[in-house]
Amino acid sequence: MSDEGDIFRSLEPRQRAGVERLITYSIYPSGQILHTPNEIGQQLFVLRSGRVRVYKLSSEGRALTLMMLEPPTIFGEMTLVGQWVHDTFAEAMVECEIGVIRRDALRQILTHHPQVALDFMELMGQRLRAMENKLADIAFKSVPQRLASVLLSLSGVIPSQVVGASPPSVVRYTHQQLAEMIGSYRETITKAIGEFREAGLIRIEDDAISLTDLAQLQRMANG
Repeated sequence: MSDEGDIFRSLEPRQRAGVERLITYSIYPSGQILHTPNEIGQQLFVLRSGRVRVYKLSSEGRALTLMMLEPPTIFGEMTLVGQWVHDTFAEAMVECEIGVIRRDALRQILTHHPQVALDFMELMGQRLRAMENKLADIAFKSVPQRLASVLLSLSGVIPSQVVGASPPSVVRYTHQQLAEMIGSYRETITKAIGEFREAGLIRIEDDAISLTDLAQLQRMANG
């Protein structure tokens, strides 16, 4: 599992232990809402285990998933800038272990450890680029192309990347969850998933989706 989302990875063990003493961890059940829009944020969330969805809701109640987060990583970082309020929902998708670190404590860490500050900025930049790419996909790509992109992304494979003989896989999401990741409707995703299976692009298993024709998925994702 990649540690690119761990902004404290550059710290030496003694320094890391000092940071960990500032973090209070708790277990949250699946479905727990961790923050909501317009909620004042006084802390940063640290995801140690589990999976978290960050999303927005339209006035009609339609959801758009912005990010699916895997550990180790942080979230809720936007409250460190601007008006200190959240502008999204964050939900535990499975049972999660999540820590919180107060904003003032984090700012002290960023001040005293410049590499942590740089890693924090890099992570924010990556997420901004991901949001820009998602917006472009919704505007310019078809549903099958967007579905191919999100499956590759969830599996950790980037378009054009060459991987080994074993097909990569992703956690099996519901059709509704996949629809919310690409800005589509459940019925449309159900149709696209069926077409992917018939074409031999994917294999549906009990708890995973295997990407069995990676080359074709990559061609689709590249548009």
